[in-house]
Amino acid sequence: MKKLVAVCMALVMALGLAACGGSGSSSSAPAASSGAVSAPAASGTSASEANDGIAMTGGNVEEHSVEAIKAKGVLVVTTEAGYAPFEFLDENDNVVGLDASLAQALADDLGVELDIQNIAFDSVVAEVQAGNADMAIAGLTPNADRKKSVDMSDMYYAGGQCMLVLEENLDKYATKESLAGAVMATQKAALQETLMAEQFPDAEPLLLPDFPQCIANLKNGECAAVMIDEISAEQYMQTVEGLAIGKVPVEIDPEEGGNAVAVMKGNTDLLDWVNERIAAYEAEGLLEQWFQEAQEKAASMGIE
Repeated sequence: MKKLVAVCMALVMALGLAACGGSGSSSSAPAASSGAVSAPAASGTSASEANDGIAMTGGNVEEHSVEAIKAKGVLVVTTEAGYAPFEFLDENDNVVGLDASLAQALADDLGVELDIQNIAFDSVVAEVQAGNADMAIAGLTPNADRKKSVDMSDMYYAGGQCMLVLEENLDKYATKESLAGAVMATQKAALQETLMAEQFPDAEPLLLPDFPQCIANLKNGECAAVMIDEISAEQYMQTVEGLAIGKVPVEIDPEEGGNAVAVMKGNTDLLDWVNERIAAYEAEGLLEQWFQEAQEKAASMGIE
């Protein structure tokens, strides 16, 4: 009887995923050098309106090995395209940025098409963990908590964290004590949420779906600061007037101060292959090239 109930529950969950997820369709993406990837699941929407999940059935590690991906002819990657210059939407709602270029290069090296799914950030890793995607490339830091649910590759980007404040409030929020009781915003489920809780326990957290909403709240005076990575902070300072990097430092473990690819727990076959490709891209100077192209693209679009 218990087995029958379990089977029924599994069927109900599978039907629920098919009904609630975004479009599972994919389209051919342009070459990695362009950094543009078609995003059918988020077509006609902004990055903040990304789907909550994707309509695919779960699987196991074997279904996401290098050979399995080659056999099915498509690499499924989850991301959340509201984090320039790592991933964002261009004028045609294509996902572009460093992470999109990396995803496209991996697909090209596998000899398959790329299906990049723009979904809510707090679902990006969960979909990989559940077996609904092969990997997640979404500005993910390889912190200890994340490694409990998925395996993380070597870092393909390294950088620090900081506070963004209004330029007029630079001296007002110049110490850690001055932020006690103040509203501090960041992206929900991101590394910054953990850092905020650990280093600024007296601040009032404002957890939002994506960083564009955090910046909007900062500009509207609804929060005192936004915790964000340094590169994205500099990008916002170029496109949004009146912002400044705060004087209060954010401490970060060097081993967690960067971005890595997430794959299903125990998928050492795919993980080892991804690490080999990351090392090759770094040696060829491609990671730096894609990063610079992403920064230039975001700046030209005035991404906010």
